[in-house]
Amino acid sequence: MGVRAWHWVALVAAVLLLFTACQFALGEEDKTPQYVKDGTADLELSVTGRPTPETLSVIEKALVRLKERDVEGLAGLARDDDGAKDTARAWVKKWGDAAQKPVVVDFTDDTISTWITELRFKGEREPLLMDLKHKGKDKGDPSREIGIIMSPGYYDH
Repeated sequence: MGVRAWHWVALVAAVLLLFTACQFALGEEDKTPQYVKDGTADLELSVTGRPTPETLSVIEKALVRLKERDVEGLAGLARDDDGAKDTARAWVKKWGDAAQKPVVVDFTDDTISTWITELRFKGEREPLLMDLKHKGKDKGDPSREIGIIMSPGYYDH
């Protein structure tokens, strides 16, 4: 390669480096859809009832964590920390295999601050019940995050 060719190679490399640096400096965001990033695109999920975008998002995230048998991640979706890890561990043990199958989520009822859901996995006789509620103490504030009620004994009735 001659001197002139090396100049062109160096020029092209400099332009590419400058372009990459500009993208980084300008903070060009990752355009990957969130549902691909968080794994919800891979769910075999059907929905009945009337979920809100926020409640559906929490259920989708819970399903991904059940499917991956991620106790920590599932507990992180809880409304509060009161026994959440123990409940998440029990759910992963009981429902981890079922979560590999298609699921129908029925948003059966809602109140001002609680959303009641039933998750029916294909081939399972009983549903997994997950109730959702705003995190924190102020009830009904739609600007706050929604979590799964995972308090010990909550589902024992």
